[in-house]
Amino acid sequence: MNTTVASAAISASSSGGRLYGRLWRWHFFAAFIVIPFVLWQSVTGTLYLWSERWVDAAHPDLRFVTPAANSQALSAQVQAALEKAPHSSSASSLGDAGSNTTAHAHHGGGSAPGLAVQRVLVSEDVNRSTAVVLQDGEGLPFPVFVNPYTGTVLGSLSAAQWLPGITRALHGGWPLGEPGSWLLELGDGWALVMLFTGLYLWWPRGRGVRALWPRLHAGTRVLLRDLHACVAVWFAIVFAFFLISALPWTAFWGNTLLATVESSIGQSSPAGFSPGGASVAQFTQALQPVERAVASARAAGVRGTLDVRLAPWPNAPVFITNTHVMPSQDRTLLADASSGDIHGDYTTAELPAIPRFVALGVHVHQADFGAANVWLNTAFALSLVWLTVTGVLSWWHRRPRGKLAAPPRTTASLPRVVIGIAAVMSIVLPLLGLSVVLLLLADAALGSRLQRVAQ
Repeated sequence: MNTTVASAAISASSSGGRLYGRLWRWHFFAAFIVIPFVLWQSVTGTLYLWSERWVDAAHPDLRFVTPAANSQALSAQVQAALEKAPHSSSASSLGDAGSNTTAHAHHGGGSAPGLAVQRVLVSEDVNRSTAVVLQDGEGLPFPVFVNPYTGTVLGSLSAAQWLPGITRALHGGWPLGEPGSWLLELGDGWALVMLFTGLYLWWPRGRGVRALWPRLHAGTRVLLRDLHACVAVWFAIVFAFFLISALPWTAFWGNTLLATVESSIGQSSPAGFSPGGASVAQFTQALQPVERAVASARAAGVRGTLDVRLAPWPNAPVFITNTHVMPSQDRTLLADASSGDIHGDYTTAELPAIPRFVALGVHVHQADFGAANVWLNTAFALSLVWLTVTGVLSWWHRRPRGKLAAPPRTTASLPRVVIGIAAVMSIVLPLLGLSVVLLLLADAALGSRLQRVAQ
C-alpha cells in the first residue's frame, strides 16, 4: 500500500507526521523485499489453480477413459505403470502403450534408478484414469496413466508437462529446497509488515468510507496512490488469511517451529502426514496391502479421489487422503503396509484446533470450495500483481527526478503498541525478526548515503 492524499494534512514537523514518515519508510523497505515474492507466488499459484483443468484439456487421451463393467485390480494397474515408467521425468511417453511413443519406457518392474513413488491417485469418477505419480532424483513428480478397466498404460507426462506438480514445486521453493522455503517464509513475514504499515498509511483520517474509493480527478499522483491503496484494503482480510495460513507449509516455521509447539501443547494431528516417496521396490512390495487398504477406504464410504502414499522410512503406514471433495468430507486413513489393515480413520472434526485451521487454509489455497473459490483466488492473485505495478508507479512519480531513493528518515519514536506488535511478530516469526535486525544495522550504516525522496 501507499499513502493517500489525507496524509498531506499531517504536518511533517508534528509527531504524527514523523510517525507517518517512519512507517512509510518501513513500508517501502517491506515492499522492496516482498515484490519478487508476491510476483512469484501470484504467478505460480494461479498456474497451479488451473493446472488440473489445463491437463484435462491438453491430454484428454491420458486423463479420460471409457467405462466398462469390470475394472482391473489396483495392484495390477500400479504394477503396469511401474513397468512402463520412463527412466527419467524428462522423457514422456504419450499415446497407446504398445505404440512407438513408449520407446523410452523401461520394463524392469521398478529397476529404474533414482525413481520413487510419490503417490497413486485413484479417482471416484468412472471416466477417469488412474495416475501413478513418480518422483525423479531432482524431486519433481511426473505421472503415468493407466486405464483402470483394461490395465493398459495410456502414457506418461514429463515433469515439465505435469503442470500440477511443477507449479506446486515452484510455489513451494523448488529447486532451492529448504533455503527456497526459508526465502518464501521471509517474504511471507515481510508481506505482513507491508500489510500492517500500509493500513496505517491508508487510514481515512476524516474521509470515512470515501477512502474506500479512488479519487479519479485529483491528478496522476493521487490516482496512482488511491488505485494502489484501495485495492489493497479491499483484499486486506483475504491477504492476511493467505499469508498466515501459508506459514504451516514452510520448512522452518511449519515443519520445525509449529510442529514443536503443537507437540508441546497436545495439538498434533493424530493422522500425521506422509510426503510419499517410497522407492519403486518398496512400493512394489506393498502393492497387495495398498490394494486392500484402498478397498477398505471405499467400503468405509470415503468419497472423492484417493491420494495414496507410502513414505520411504521403515514401518511407514499406507497414508490415504481424499481430494476433490468438500472439506466436511475430508478423511485420512492409516493402514499397515504389510497387511493393509486400517488402524486409523480420521475426519476433520476429530482434529485439534490448530491442524483443523491448517487444513482449512490448505482447502482455501487449493480452491477446494468450488468454481467460485477458483475465481476468487485468481482475482486475489491478480490483485497482488496490480498492487505491485501501482505501488512501483506511485513511488516512481514521488521520487526526486533522476534519483532512486527510499523515503526519508524521521526521528519519531514509535508508540508502545507499534513496538509491541513488532516485537511479537519478530518472536513469532524468527526469520523475520532476524532480518529486521539486519536491516536496521544496514540502514544505520548506509542510511546517510541514501537519497531522500521528495515529500
